[in-house]
Amino acid sequence: MSNKLEIQITQEGPRNAIVKLTGIIDTSDIVESPAISLVDCLNNDVNLTLAGFRVDLIEWSMSAGMEIQLAWNGTIPQQIFPLAGRGRINSTNYGGFIPDTTRPGYDGSINLYSNGYAAGTVQNFTIILELIKLYQ
Repeated sequence: MSNKLEIQITQEGPRNAIVKLTGIIDTSDIVESPAISLVDCLNNDVNLTLAGFRVDLIEWSMSAGMEIQLAWNGTIPQQIFPLAGRGRINSTNYGGFIPDTTRPGYDGSINLYSNGYAAGTVQNFTIILELIKLYQ
């Protein structure tokens, strides 16, 4: 078998999206790559251009010793939140996690990568993201 990352948009409207990311890691850490891209969203405001996502809620569970990093894509990716163990963070009281869209290379995608893969093991994770679509 080889590493497996699955992305499922469980709900989507012109403003909100709920995304489930699941992974099974049995070979090596996941190299940073877009997990959620703007083209993954289909139900958008027809009068505006989708430019990215605000992250309002993150729920996660993963194998012991494993870490997942979420970051907005760019020349130097912007860290959203490092994840380990199990947890939930609701950032709506603080206005949500918002990308700096002026950074070089920003394209609206959310990247995912892992740390802590132990050779010869099988590790897994599930992450639920509640997103608000940002338009220009």
